[in-house]
Amino acid sequence: MLNLTANDKLEGQPVFIRQILKKMGQNNKEYYHLEVSSGVKNYDAKIWYNKLSIAREITPGCIAYIWGTAREFKGTIQIHIDNIEPVTNPAKELLEELLPSSSLEEMKLSDEIDLIIESINTPEIKSLLKYIFKSPEIKNGFFKKAAGAEIHHAYVGGLAEHTLEVAKTVIHFCSLFKYINYDIAVAAALLHDIGKVRELSDFPENRYTTDGRLLGHIYMGTEILNSAASQIDNFPKKILVELQHCILSHHGTQEAGSPVLPMTIEATALHHADKASAEINGFNLAIQRDCGTDEWTEYNSIYKRYIKKR
Repeated sequence: MLNLTANDKLEGQPVFIRQILKKMGQNNKEYYHLEVSSGVKNYDAKIWYNKLSIAREITPGCIAYIWGTAREFKGTIQIHIDNIEPVTNPAKELLEELLPSSSLEEMKLSDEIDLIIESINTPEIKSLLKYIFKSPEIKNGFFKKAAGAEIHHAYVGGLAEHTLEVAKTVIHFCSLFKYINYDIAVAAALLHDIGKVRELSDFPENRYTTDGRLLGHIYMGTEILNSAASQIDNFPKKILVELQHCILSHHGTQEAGSPVLPMTIEATALHHADKASAEINGFNLAIQRDCGTDEWTEYNSIYKRYIKKR
């Protein structure tokens, strides 16, 4: 991970281009504002008006080599770029170095989710989960996608990591509150964000797909659930409706994107487990990404507060 201080020189430093925007300066001259990253660390970068032509082949989601200098500006580090070159066909090792990724290996995530599926006692629910997680679409995408484009678990493997955190939290809730239906709550935890395999594109892009923007992962998740349930002989309608409800309501409020409010104990448990995983990870990502020298992050517009660094 790239850790810059003021006046550091960059000589052909590989970075991931998260964003590039043309803006107008106070001097009425155009410049490029870029957001570049190495791992989870993000830096603002500038290409000034007299060097605009060097960015003609640079697009969001590409890997590039940059030359320039790190400068301190209003308490944060930004990069002034003198030259930039796109990397064509970057090696797998370079992508792994630059793209943010889960600290947990794919095999470990997969094994832990398999163990949780095996803990389910209801045969129809266990068959449903095995069918979904062994399907080519889920098997190929679930462990490589992020849980979000920006806010939380926004890295390779983030969707699986977030799902595992939510499932483990729900399992803990079940040990505290014996009246929670374990099989429904845990299955819902494993499936609540399954629609994100369709909502988000693969890395390095990690953007919302057209269908993802139009439909959203909540609807897409219920589509995946309904399709899988139709392949299980005599899948109980009552169980299907309860799982549908958990997926549809897991954001907690209509303002947050859920078409219905949580109306079962299992849906409420899922909502709070999901919110805890998302916000705790979101705080941690905000701290890791911050380039300032202060003990507090810059004002976070998502969480509407400053966040204290450790």
